[in-house]
Amino acid sequence: MTPEIANTEIPNTGTAEHPLPQISLQKSHLSEGVSLAELLVLAGLAVSRDAARILIARGETSIDDRPVDNAMERVRLSDGAIRLSAGAGQVLLRAV
Repeated sequence: MTPEIANTEIPNTGTAEHPLPQISLQKSHLSEGVSLAELLVLAGLAVSRDAARILIARGETSIDDRPVDNAMERVRLSDGAIRLSAGAGQVLLRAV
């Protein structure tokens, strides 16, 4: 079953001095669901799907502070934004 992420509130976007980078992806692409490994690459948090899988296997990934440990988990975003973290990097991902 693919988790549906639909935030009505925008997650913490960092601080005024250090705002999170914002990434926009097509809503049509995200509404179909994207594997977590692919999403990390699209967001610029991993250089390849293999690198993304390593980050995921090490337990270094989360969505809105919820740890995610399955590289094949399909992430959907129908509305709002999510905070995607991998390693030391974080981005605010929006569907447009």
